[in-house]
Amino acid sequence: MEEHIPNPWQVERFEELEKLSQSIYFDIDDFLEIIEFYIYQGNYQRALKVSDYVLKIHEGALPVLLKKAQLLAALNREDRALSLLAQIESVSPSNPEIFLTKGAIHSQLRNYQMAIDEYEKALKDSEEPDYVYMNIAFEYENLGNYRKTIDYLGKAIELNPENEMAIFEVAYCFDLLSMTEESINFFKKLIDRNPYHVEAWFNLGAAYNNAGQFEKALVAFDYVITLYEEHHNAWFYTGICLTQLNRHQEALDAFKKTLSGEDDDAIKYYHIGECYEKLEEFGQAAKHYRKAIQIDETIADAWIGTGVCEMEMGNTTKALHYYEKGLELDPENPVYLCLMADSCFLAGNYQMGIEKYEKAIELNPIEPENWLEYSEALWQNGFSQEAVEVANRSLDPLPDNARLFFQLAAFLFLTGKESLASYFLEEALVRDFEGYNHLVDTFPDLAKLGRFNQIVEQYRVF
Repeated sequence: MEEHIPNPWQVERFEELEKLSQSIYFDIDDFLEIIEFYIYQGNYQRALKVSDYVLKIHEGALPVLLKKAQLLAALNREDRALSLLAQIESVSPSNPEIFLTKGAIHSQLRNYQMAIDEYEKALKDSEEPDYVYMNIAFEYENLGNYRKTIDYLGKAIELNPENEMAIFEVAYCFDLLSMTEESINFFKKLIDRNPYHVEAWFNLGAAYNNAGQFEKALVAFDYVITLYEEHHNAWFYTGICLTQLNRHQEALDAFKKTLSGEDDDAIKYYHIGECYEKLEEFGQAAKHYRKAIQIDETIADAWIGTGVCEMEMGNTTKALHYYEKGLELDPENPVYLCLMADSCFLAGNYQMGIEKYEKAIELNPIEPENWLEYSEALWQNGFSQEAVEVANRSLDPLPDNARLFFQLAAFLFLTGKESLASYFLEEALVRDFEGYNHLVDTFPDLAKLGRFNQIVEQYRVF
């Protein structure tokens, strides 16, 4: 139950006198307290009415005039607001609040360059120039000029290195423009100024992560955690980096640190599930994937991950259910389609398996794994002629892939078509001689064939 916060005494007194139709007098600060109260309540009309009343008593009071202009803008009366601000400016031409308010109104009207011009005027006498620089940066962001946005955010941070909003925005813009090296250098310089700056270390780590420099990212995130152990985002990205480095147990420990027990988002449980899956603890993986799904049913990877775990635990029917759910969310994902196709073959539903594989290669014909899995599934289930046909088709979009040549050669050798098989084996060996070792591991019967061994030995000398 929310605690009731009493109204300010000024508001209580104002409303009491108003009901009694008595004259009301407060000093300007107290009247502003009343106006702010109604603004906070979202009652802009009431706040405007009070402003007009105050200006009858405190004629020309600048803070109230500015407040009235802001209220007019909030009520979509921008022209009246700008007109009033022009009158105020003629009396007080150097007041930065006038230019800040005009800038905000022009921004509201999507006159972004005019907003910038007004904010520039506010810089000279502003007591918070970093705040003004941020406003200018946001207008350049509205114009799509992200490099200018970065320049002005940099100025804001130069004046106030603790401005977390500016730091967040500049990191966002660097990321948006893929300016990874610039981002690294920027945050390094900020750390040079303040070695204990938590958010600078965090964003340096994020930049290293984006650059694929995961070890350096881990060092940066470790500094964050040393300075502030409860920094959940640092623990989360530590988990991401460790996952990329295949250090799944450590990644799992890091992701668990992000859980607070309240309002945990689905993506955390998804990554925990993924770690368990990589550690081949499929029951725990499925449990956490399902937890992610309970929180957010739209995470397709969580449905698919659960399906993978069910397959590993021998539950093909359950796996198909989860794959179907994942494909409902992302129906044109070739990886998902191949996973479901493989499960269909295992379940004996060959027609559906073929349909899913065909769709996968239609969507991504240049991914060799799709072709290899498709033809191997056909071969292993007794569809040898169809496997040969698919292997042959794979060479059209991927004419230089040695693994596809090796696989087609194997199928042909094992179906007694040695002459044609020899041609494809030679083409494969020219492209990647060492690849034949994997071929023999996959199809050990090939090592018993004289013609196969003869060709391999022939190419070994080259």
